[in-house]
Amino acid sequence: ASGPERAVAADMEAEKALGNEKFKAGDFPAAIEHFSKALDIQPTHVLYSNRSACYCSLRKYDEALSDAEKCIAAKPDWGKGYGRKGAALHGLGRYNDAIAAYESGLGHEPGLAMLTNGMAEAKAEMEASQDDGGMGSLGNVFGQPDVLQKIAANPQTAAFLADPGFVAKIQSLQRNPSAIGQHLQDQRVLQVMGMLMGVNIQTPDAPMPQASAPPPKAKAPEPEPEPLTPEQEAALALRKEADEHKLKGNAAYKAKDFDAAIGHYEAAIKVLPGEPTYYNNLAAVLMEKKDFEGCIAMCKTGIEKGREAKADYKLIARSFMRIGNAYKKQGQLDEAIRSYEDSLMEDRSEEVEKLLKQTRAAKKKEEAEAYLSPEKAEEARQEGNEFFKRGPAEGPEMYAKAIEKYSEAMRRNPKDHVPYSNRAACYQKLMEWQLALKDADRCVEMEPTFVKGWSRKAGIHFYLKEYHKALDAYDRILKLEPANEEAKSMTEQVLQAVNAANQSGEVDQERQARAMADPEIQAILGDPQLRSILGEMQTDPKKAQAAMADPTIAAKLQKLIAAGVLQVR
Repeated sequence: ASGPERAVAADMEAEKALGNEKFKAGDFPAAIEHFSKALDIQPTHVLYSNRSACYCSLRKYDEALSDAEKCIAAKPDWGKGYGRKGAALHGLGRYNDAIAAYESGLGHEPGLAMLTNGMAEAKAEMEASQDDGGMGSLGNVFGQPDVLQKIAANPQTAAFLADPGFVAKIQSLQRNPSAIGQHLQDQRVLQVMGMLMGVNIQTPDAPMPQASAPPPKAKAPEPEPEPLTPEQEAALALRKEADEHKLKGNAAYKAKDFDAAIGHYEAAIKVLPGEPTYYNNLAAVLMEKKDFEGCIAMCKTGIEKGREAKADYKLIARSFMRIGNAYKKQGQLDEAIRSYEDSLMEDRSEEVEKLLKQTRAAKKKEEAEAYLSPEKAEEARQEGNEFFKRGPAEGPEMYAKAIEKYSEAMRRNPKDHVPYSNRAACYQKLMEWQLALKDADRCVEMEPTFVKGWSRKAGIHFYLKEYHKALDAYDRILKLEPANEEAKSMTEQVLQAVNAANQSGEVDQERQARAMADPEIQAILGDPQLRSILGEMQTDPKKAQAAMADPTIAAKLQKLIAAGVLQVR
């Protein structure tokens, strides 16, 4: 993925993470806001599923159904999407449709607990609504979100809330008002229903105001457990035998006796080959032994067995996480990222989210480091040189192409100073003087002994009539190479330009303004001693001659003259 695409994905993941936090905290409106922002950035089936769950929690079943259908459209083979649809239809009281949605999901992911449990609840409530004697519509008053608050606020019903069993009945009616027929034998339910409807329902033994709740009925004795069948007894014995091997394996693992642990876990698998937990335990040992391929293979087998056994999502998510860890240990970051994402699809875990974030950051760093190459940087620079040579004949477009190549060379080898000098030359040809100067400054900053860089910098200053800076640059060259004829010649040329400007008597305001913005010139002019000397020179020219006898003062005055700030005739 390109840089912008990765940035978009990162923004989406950030909003999704915030939505998950708010969902866990029970702040469903805030969670919806974050999931909606994430959907605006990059829609995914998971985001529609998450927002549908929020709407269900707020009893906004129409919105929940809409998001569930979008989730299914985005990923038709994902069982959870059908689970969201079934929950929304259940909330709307469309039990047959809810059951059909759950059945469709089971066609894609057989045995998925979310679907089997949801379908069982929908069937139970459909049967209850069919057996309510035609009184289901009366229970709609319990569908109000503030029922418990109204009961607490009414002096005649507040005491009922002291009985947890009564509170559970009211919450059940809130979820399924059509089940009212099952609770009408409780006179308290009748009295609350009357209060909610604004009528006085007379009951033969209606409690008086502030009455305490009736004592709970004595608990009926539990029936004796039925004897196990021979098949059940055999299965229980196998489970006990396998778990004994597992416990021994756990002890050996803690003692870091990994070979012994492997033997015990393999024995457990031999006894119960369909139990995914033993494969996960064995995979953990293989990870410790740095047998990463073996660990991955064992986890994958555990996932297959987990699917067959309709295991908890968290167990399968754990296997995917361990696969991701094994890939990460081998440096296979793409595969690790994919495995962590698969884990989060099964179960949202803060631990895995952190691992995914860290691995994505490592992948980004790896890609940046893979791009670095001194050899490829030099190839790009030489290509830039070829474009530069074609510039005089073919025009500015060649210099632009050369700049691209020099920039690539810088990215591939950030420690090389030469491409900065080359790019500065291109900017000079394009009359982009400030960009040229910036590159020249960077070049000599990186390598202060690079004569060509100083020469490039001096030439730019000369063109900009910053003669004092040009002289400084040529002086640096002569300190590095005292016999450099070009630097000597150019120094003379700069001095001639300074003298010509000084003798003309004309003030170049643009040149002077640039000089006054130079921190070095500002520091000189801020020297009290020099300001005093400059004042005396205005009234007595002989003072200038005396000042020039002092090397320090003379150097500062020459700098001001070269900069165009001071004229002396």
